[in-house]
Amino acid sequence: MDVLLVDDHPIIHETLRAMVRSLRPAADFHSQFDLDAGLSEARRLERLELVLLDLGLPGCSGMDALVKFRQAVPNARVVVISADEDGERVREALSEGAASYVPKTLRPKAMVDALRTILDGGRYTPPAAAAQP
Repeated sequence: MDVLLVDDHPIIHETLRAMVRSLRPAADFHSQFDLDAGLSEARRLERLELVLLDLGLPGCSGMDALVKFRQAVPNARVVVISADEDGERVREALSEGAASYVPKTLRPKAMVDALRTILDGGRYTPPAAAAQP
């Protein structure tokens, strides 16, 4: 299983790498810092099952990145990792094909639990977003 993280913050790379490796030691974790490099890496990976994608990448507007990844690697699940917890934004991402939506503001245990759900094939959405109309 290949997991690809595309995010422009180094601390997110280190944190999510450690969390994914603790949950799936056999997974190959790859990371890129911008949209173009992420798309290139995604197309290159033969066993790509999961993309963790920040919507706030420089040089693109949020949903554009999600749409481009869904088109480039239609067989991989694309999970949004974002600081934006707005319910409308969450619903928009899910309607554009995001497999899950994980806020970066989650506490570490909650983040691990969300990643475990996702790695087990489930869907995670923030409870606050689900409660909003």
